[in-house]
Amino acid sequence: MPQYRLFVAITLPAALLDELEIVQQRLRRQLARYPLRWVRPEGIHLTLKFLGETHAAKLPQIIDSVAQVAARHQAFELPVGGLGMFPHARRPSVLWIGVQEQEGQLQRLAADVDKRLTVLGWPREKHRITGHLTLARVQRRASHQERRALGESVAGLRGYARVGALPVQRVSIMRSQLRAGGAVYTELAGFTLI
Repeated sequence: MPQYRLFVAITLPAALLDELEIVQQRLRRQLARYPLRWVRPEGIHLTLKFLGETHAAKLPQIIDSVAQVAARHQAFELPVGGLGMFPHARRPSVLWIGVQEQEGQLQRLAADVDKRLTVLGWPREKHRITGHLTLARVQRRASHQERRALGESVAGLRGYARVGALPVQRVSIMRSQLRAGGAVYTELAGFTLI
């Protein structure tokens, strides 16, 4: 039985992906001296839950669970802006732009996905979702000093407080295939929110 590397996500509309590509181009110039690996714009998404390697036989149950979640949540919109780093600015490994929670809708949606998939055997998430869209990853070869300097540089950047809006209208089950040029994502199923 084949296995798929899966996650549940909110995909981004083309207009927002275009805006994020412009943001990436500006950041590439501003952060050119740092060893960063930029995410392809078409691969940017908002992950609700990462499932990892999953037997194909479980896919129907996952589809059913995510469909039930989508049928209980209304569509909403989230402002996108504000740069951040994981795990923190002193030793960053990921550069992201934020998705700003306003009324708890994203938290409730992610918690519902988590709850439904926990019933199917996935471990419960330990932390609340931090809404973010990954723009770049720090290359492994980066030294501690380069990472610290990157964190300081990103903290000093201005002009990224508001870059667009993310309409949350659909939840997707995505397959990730790791390739030499980066991950390739394919939607296996998607469900429109009410």
